[in-house]
Amino acid sequence: MSRNTGEAKRFYPADSLKSPRFTGPYTFARLPHTRDLDGVDTLFIGVPFDGGVVFRPGARFGPAAVRQASLLLRLYNPYLRVKPFDVLNVADYGDINIVPSSVESTYQAISHELEAVHRRRITPVVCGGDHSITLPLLREASKAYGKLALIHIDAHLDMVDQHFSQKYTHGTVFRRAYEEGLIDPHSSVHVGIRGSLFSEDEISETESLGFQVITMRSIEEMGIEAVCDQIRRRVGGGVAYLSFDIDACDPSCAPGTGTPEIGGLSSREALRLLHGLAGLEFVGFDLVEVSPPYDHGEITAFLAANIIYEFLSLKALTKSG
Repeated sequence: MSRNTGEAKRFYPADSLKSPRFTGPYTFARLPHTRDLDGVDTLFIGVPFDGGVVFRPGARFGPAAVRQASLLLRLYNPYLRVKPFDVLNVADYGDINIVPSSVESTYQAISHELEAVHRRRITPVVCGGDHSITLPLLREASKAYGKLALIHIDAHLDMVDQHFSQKYTHGTVFRRAYEEGLIDPHSSVHVGIRGSLFSEDEISETESLGFQVITMRSIEEMGIEAVCDQIRRRVGGGVAYLSFDIDACDPSCAPGTGTPEIGGLSSREALRLLHGLAGLEFVGFDLVEVSPPYDHGEITAFLAANIIYEFLSLKALTKSG
């Protein structure tokens, strides 16, 4: 629903005490759908593209599943003690019209939409789609804010140079972002890395470029709070971009993804990790790799919807502070 305060249009979730959650069109958190950027602080944007995957497809259906799971979200975040929809004027922008058969054409479509969003200093909260979509998101955020501090939460580094002679896949995204100068490696961090690797040098080569890599084993040894302290020191006072691949979470919590890795974050640990980032200056978020065909009981979609809710809460804390 929208509220007219007499000054500007105010967007707000439908009242689930008066309107059942299973009624009406599905939008994120039952927010109004609009492409009018006037007066908006933050937008939920779907990018239903999975043409960059190299294993299991299905992430093109991620935004729809996350929207449906988000119907259960409420107004107050008791962990961060904020009502994000009171602080931020948030709307559901709908989905970007991607080109299923073309990574490059899809990148152009994403850039066209996101350029206008960043020009208005609106913070996009993007739901994929596979991780390849993050590259044009970083391009447009970097144009608006300069080099970004990247917080990348994932089981995989996504720093491969090529897959099958292709330079744009969901596993090459941060190699390209580094090469294009979109991110500052010395203020960026890969978090939650685990599983088998392509070579014994994969992590050390990433670190040699200036990135910090915090593996899942390091998280176990250090604890979530110490990891959050490291991330905050790494980012410092710069503008940050947060990219969260749902396969950072253990398959017991997030089976609906294309490249699952055992031994990951629990859903509780994922939330604690995000809560520990409160106060950082975020200019963009994405949540990627939800693949509903492999989900069970929609548990991956519910986790993803709540992670996005935490994104909104982090942004609301910064604005209200």
